[in-house]
Amino acid sequence: MIFAASSLAVLFAAVSIVSACTLAFLVLTQERKPLSPQGPEAFHRHLNALSSLSRDKVRKQLRDVNERNARENQ
Repeated sequence: MIFAASSLAVLFAAVSIVSACTLAFLVLTQERKPLSPQGPEAFHRHLNALSSLSRDKVRKQLRDVNERNARENQ
């Protein structure tokens, strides 16, 4: 009984170690994407991907924020 429990523990430990090594290998060899360009270009691409209704909603939110900022700066 003790031998069976210890061999089962060794099996689980081996599986855990192999899994950890595999995960570490995959993380280290994964190619990293270059950072997407930030700023107006990325924002316009995002807007173009939206439906017209969603695009209008975003534009209204931007307009509201710009108006609020203009009032606060006066």
